[in-house]
Amino acid sequence: MYNQDLVEAVLKHADIVQVISAYIPVEKKGRNYVALCPFHDDKNPSMQISTEKQIFKCFVCGTGGNAISFVEKYEKIPFAAALRKVAKICNYDDPRLVEDAPKAPVNPALTKLYDCINDLQNYYRYALSIPEGEEARQYLLGRDLDAATQEKYGIGYAPKDGQLTVKFLQAKGHSLKSIDDIGIALAHGETTSDHNAGRVIFPLRDAKGQVVGFSARRIKDDGTSKYVNSPETQLFHKGNVLYNYHNVVDSARRDGYCYVLEGFMDVMALDKAGIPNAVALMGTALTPQQVQMLKRLRCEIRMCLDGDGPGQAAMMKAASLLAKSGVRCRFVDYQGDLRDPDDILRQDGAEALKAKMERLIEPIDFQLAYYTHSRKLETAEERKKVLMAFLPYLRERPAGIEFEDMLVKIADATGYQAEAIRELVRQNPKTELIDDGVTLEIPRVDQTSGPGLARMLSRLENAERALLHYMLLSREAIDYFEKHVETFSSASLYRTISEFLLEFRENHEGDPDLSLLIASIEGSGIDDADKLSDQVSLIATDTTLPPFNDKALSDCATVIAEESKLMGERLQTKRAIDQGSIESGAQANKEFAAKVREKWARRPKKG
Repeated sequence: MYNQDLVEAVLKHADIVQVISAYIPVEKKGRNYVALCPFHDDKNPSMQISTEKQIFKCFVCGTGGNAISFVEKYEKIPFAAALRKVAKICNYDDPRLVEDAPKAPVNPALTKLYDCINDLQNYYRYALSIPEGEEARQYLLGRDLDAATQEKYGIGYAPKDGQLTVKFLQAKGHSLKSIDDIGIALAHGETTSDHNAGRVIFPLRDAKGQVVGFSARRIKDDGTSKYVNSPETQLFHKGNVLYNYHNVVDSARRDGYCYVLEGFMDVMALDKAGIPNAVALMGTALTPQQVQMLKRLRCEIRMCLDGDGPGQAAMMKAASLLAKSGVRCRFVDYQGDLRDPDDILRQDGAEALKAKMERLIEPIDFQLAYYTHSRKLETAEERKKVLMAFLPYLRERPAGIEFEDMLVKIADATGYQAEAIRELVRQNPKTELIDDGVTLEIPRVDQTSGPGLARMLSRLENAERALLHYMLLSREAIDYFEKHVETFSSASLYRTISEFLLEFRENHEGDPDLSLLIASIEGSGIDDADKLSDQVSLIATDTTLPPFNDKALSDCATVIAEESKLMGERLQTKRAIDQGSIESGAQANKEFAAKVREKWARRPKKG
């Protein structure tokens, strides 16, 4: 990553209007500029560009940031590349832009292994073309994998005499230790052979396209394992690899979606059907590392694993992991057709496969179907946990057909009477799922049921948001926050922004420079950098808040103290609900709601 001093130097030299107008038309309006937002389907100019603050903000889709983040989001390129683009647009020259350009660290030990595995990949590709590779070529053609597909995915063949493979690598100057360290060595007494011998080879690559391992498939059913995969090595870690990821990074960001499939044959099937944005898991369990890879695509993830029990359970776990990481996703609706994409392509053709892959449902619909058809809830405790997890979805929906349809689905999945659930929705406070084995992740809900509770939550968040607004404008407000408030409780993004502000204050004089603050956030490498920069732009440009003064700070601190105390009481009520029955929980909630209404009624009226 570039030195922060260089980033600040580029931003101080850059003019955000000049940078954005290099990509889209802008129009002067008052002291600022406006433009059609390129980050959503904008019909009327909803993007505002502040020359004073050197930030932009779309008041429809919420996207915001500084000159660097605009280029980063518009071109969908890394921060460092966007920094160089901004410098070029603004004719800013600095030798550090070249000298300090991020370079991948070189590990001499790994370099030897990469050289070895690259030579092996070339050998496998060559072996597919020799006479002995004829059987493998016929197998691939039988699976509709033509020469162009074989070339794109680097498919190869391992000769039956595995000792020849080892001898070839030794002749290229690689030691037996390197051959063993890349994961193909099989000891036979005093000799070493390739354990992939006689199989079709599918190379496995990391996010940059570098081969790190192999999956070797048998050609005939000879009683051996269908696939032999590379073991864990210094290069290959199964949980860090998504098949075909390196091929989809640009197109998935451009097109806005990426499918996650079970195996690499399915990836190739979608590609042949005209859907190139697809990756495959190395196994059925999505790992946290793979979730972060998908998150970096900044697109909708479309899950399509096997329709059997293990595949559906893996999809449920994936739904939870993706939701926790803030990755938007939908699921392919099988509608009773449990064939793999590869089978559908070969049996019904490309159009049928495309039609199936375009039948998508929301996570909640998939989760409800899972508990209705795939995993029956056997105990009262399981039923209650799942019901309590689904309640926030119902509360978010107004009365009407959609609400009634979801109510019936939840009743079918949990076995509770619809009317009992309806009453619980009306009474129950905000419920969040505890990690107790139910693989269902509930999104945060900003409002709770009941007018008193809704006012309480919005009052706390509004006070914290107002204080953060003042902190973004004034060093005095940052000092006040540190002395009298210390932390925010209503939103984790607010807490993180406040931490960046405190750090920024230590390294800069005067009031916060929002463009530089956003640069420090986006250059930090944290997962939620985009969300944070959007929030900074949105909150800083909020014109609905009272003017900044000492009383405004004091009012914010008073509300935060009062409502934080009340939130503590609410958490005690939630524990009573979690530990008791649904009926007693509803009663506890009723008592708490009465306490809130009483507290609200005692507040002095304004005016």
